[in-house]
Amino acid sequence: MHEEYTISIIKDGTMDAFMNGSHLHVNNLTIAMLNPDAVHSNASEYKKDYRHYSLYLKPDYVKKILNYNFKDKQIEFTKSTLEDKILAQKLLNLIEQDEVKSISNLDFECQMIDALNEIILKNTKAIIKKLTSHDIMIKRAKEYMNDNFSLDLSLDDISKELNISKYHFLRLFKDKTFLSPHAYLMSTRIEKAKFALQNGQSLIETAYGCGFNDQSHLNRRFKGVFGLTPKEYQKSFL
Repeated sequence: MHEEYTISIIKDGTMDAFMNGSHLHVNNLTIAMLNPDAVHSNASEYKKDYRHYSLYLKPDYVKKILNYNFKDKQIEFTKSTLEDKILAQKLLNLIEQDEVKSISNLDFECQMIDALNEIILKNTKAIIKKLTSHDIMIKRAKEYMNDNFSLDLSLDDISKELNISKYHFLRLFKDKTFLSPHAYLMSTRIEKAKFALQNGQSLIETAYGCGFNDQSHLNRRFKGVFGLTPKEYQKSFL
């Protein structure tokens, strides 16, 4: 038994599990979930190996998400498994990217909280709160990200600047701008990179000066927006 909420995703193979009094077959299309103190056991089906990742969410962490996004103070997963290939793959990709540090702190946390909110909506009886308008706060958040675009910002950095919970801020920002904070920050970095390249700054200086991990990161993001590599774009101005 665990004191935390447990969310498991299969990477390879199939898991034969006993959860909440039932025998279940869990594969990579499935997200397995356990409430705190639930009895469970698992083994590989047909004696084949399987690999999986598990997220252990402390009740206090879940309460923070509930406090700012939902009307409920406490939740229980209504089903032991959730058949959702897209959401399962999103969680798996996030965990693997975080393992090799190929994702920024801000992007990881934004996506992870979004995924947890989706799980709560789909597999509990929680009711989401309505948001009120905080236009001045959104403006301040944009200004803060514009002023600090080259830094590896986190949700904590931004929410502390605004004196607001990061869980509430993330949902409010997306509701008002239709972008995640990470997407907005990346858009700002690409615009800054565009002007740096127009002014003849080198590719490596542009990459690090605008907050990208390296030159290949700049290339990938820049081409995704403009359809040109930074070098190809710069040639038209030199």
